[in-house]
Amino acid sequence: MASINGKDQYQRIAILDQMRGLALLAIFLANVPGLAQVNTDGQSFINQAVYDFLSIVLDDSARPLFAFMFGMSLLLIYTKLQNKDVNPYPTLLRRLLLLAFAGAIHGYAIWAGDILLMYAMAGFVLLLFMNLSAKWLLTAALLFWLGYTVGIDVMNYYSPYDFSLNGWLKHLLLGSGEPPTGAEYLINEFTSMVRHLGFFLFGMYAYRKGLLSFIKGKRTFMWFLTFVFIAVGLAGKTSLYYGSYSPMDTFYPFVLTIGMILFIILLGTSRTMISKALLPFSAIGKMAFTHYLLQSLVFVSVFYLSGRTIFPGIGIWTEPTYLFALSIGIILFVAQMIFSHFWLKKFYYGPFEWLWRIGTYRRVVSLKRRI
Repeated sequence: MASINGKDQYQRIAILDQMRGLALLAIFLANVPGLAQVNTDGQSFINQAVYDFLSIVLDDSARPLFAFMFGMSLLLIYTKLQNKDVNPYPTLLRRLLLLAFAGAIHGYAIWAGDILLMYAMAGFVLLLFMNLSAKWLLTAALLFWLGYTVGIDVMNYYSPYDFSLNGWLKHLLLGSGEPPTGAEYLINEFTSMVRHLGFFLFGMYAYRKGLLSFIKGKRTFMWFLTFVFIAVGLAGKTSLYYGSYSPMDTFYPFVLTIGMILFIILLGTSRTMISKALLPFSAIGKMAFTHYLLQSLVFVSVFYLSGRTIFPGIGIWTEPTYLFALSIGIILFVAQMIFSHFWLKKFYYGPFEWLWRIGTYRRVVSLKRRI
């Protein structure tokens, strides 16, 4: 991304925080049914309608959106360290190891839908791509997305054989005996990472290409592309949702994700008052790590069937309706947004972001702002 200063630099940092906050909301709403163990049998019309709508919009599109942001952020940190004449690799390795540790505890002990371990695994692979140009990052992203993620689905659809990295690794590494504790979980996370790798690389490409600056000079055309991507993605996902299995199961969701990304950037960089609609997402975007973990802790504590290890048997509600669980989720997210706004007036970082920073840079940094 081009070197910039002043107001433009501030705007670009702000829009990245807003995108991270929106990505956190998207993945949280997509996770609500699993986090609350919603009862989807015999739902009322309104429950079913809202469930169907959000499933079409967010399922398989929220994770790629967050992956895109992770790729951008990783390359941003790498570039900043390089500009300070610091070797980025030891720092990023520590950062990713800490993320993997947090993800392993979160996924194994709290909630099975964790993304942190998978993202940390991706980060270790992405370190191999850090010095590639924008052209080669785009090539790699397309190869992993269309060549592997979509390609495997196409081969499985048209071939009598089952091409499954997950199944092959389990057969190779675990055999037919009782697998070691956590082994299947690690294989599932690894194969999920490989399927998402193209999305991370698209984020790195966007940063290297200077997507925010690029869009700024071609707004009319980019708005047109945005609506094309959103329309095609929604139409495709709707047909998949109400139809049968298709080899495009992993194609249309990311098409919609691209449309979402362009929409957020165009809206956030608009010179009209409408851009202020994204401002509430800035603070929570800066504390995404803290709030992602907090969302899981709250939900597995109040919904009886969703927790793991120490959380089974803890909770108030069992198999809630979708709208009830969604309402709790929205109330929690709004409370987190308000809390983040006031927290960051007194502190530089969220609690987990602060600990993560200390472990990453191996020095204690100030948490409380000087008044």
